[in-house]
Amino acid sequence: MTYWWASQGRNYDTAIVQGTLWSSPWPDGTLRQDRVRIKQIRNGDLVFHYAHGLVRAVSQVVAEWVPAPRPTGYPKRTPADLDAGWLVRVVPIATGLALDWHELPELIAVGAPGPMDRNAVPQEKYLSVITDAEGQRLLERLKVSVDHTSTSVLEPSLVEQIWELGETDARVIARRRREQGRLREYLLAGRDVADCDLCGRELPASLLIAAHIKPRAVSSEEHRRDFASIAMLACSLGCDHLFELGYVIVDEHGSLKSGRKAETDPLQLIVDGLVGRECTAHNIQTAGDFADHVRLVMA
Repeated sequence: MTYWWASQGRNYDTAIVQGTLWSSPWPDGTLRQDRVRIKQIRNGDLVFHYAHGLVRAVSQVVAEWVPAPRPTGYPKRTPADLDAGWLVRVVPIATGLALDWHELPELIAVGAPGPMDRNAVPQEKYLSVITDAEGQRLLERLKVSVDHTSTSVLEPSLVEQIWELGETDARVIARRRREQGRLREYLLAGRDVADCDLCGRELPASLLIAAHIKPRAVSSEEHRRDFASIAMLACSLGCDHLFELGYVIVDEHGSLKSGRKAETDPLQLIVDGLVGRECTAHNIQTAGDFADHVRLVMA
């Protein structure tokens, strides 16, 4: 387990209610470490939320990063700021805290690589790692008790819901289901059996999913209607989730490559079994979305 420090002066009140951490590359594509660090956060990690001069909450991570659009309540600094980034889900353990920043030098180290500069002032860095000892001291000062033996982790089936933050209206859900049904019909083209575009296995249509190549939520309405560019058939035997979560990516030549680091050896074996295959959905029309998927996963 790792302890994290999140500086959220611009949107703490919204983010803690949502249970979200979100970041993106800089508008020019620069990958600042305090932003990209979100991809190192793991289930069960603890996060100290700092805003407006106070440590205000402690949360626990329940879902690791997925490619995701900018959630509601994450304001842009400039109009050029990107709307595509990475999202982590947390569950608050304690809120309503008020540990003043002047007390922090007694508890955590001053200077890099932590959240405080050499003058013992909290920096404007989004995410920082703090040591186990520092995390324990903060918990003790805040009088927060954490059960390290229980971690509620969101199932992979909820990933699409995470991408679609805010789309809970019944009419929106109904529209998305109709759209998904039409997309699947387009990809199957009347076939009862078809090949998975990732593993190549011939499977009944009931085991094939219309998988968006890049998150649906980061596509424009116009692009979502371009069925020839946005999706592929991925099997429900594992390929759909492996691609969706970024363990497998498709390069510019259409070859399957390893994406995010596999956490276990059995998972790596499954990924290795796909690496080197040709994705049959990769073509001049889909190449752009596959490239966007790679950028979101590998940045």
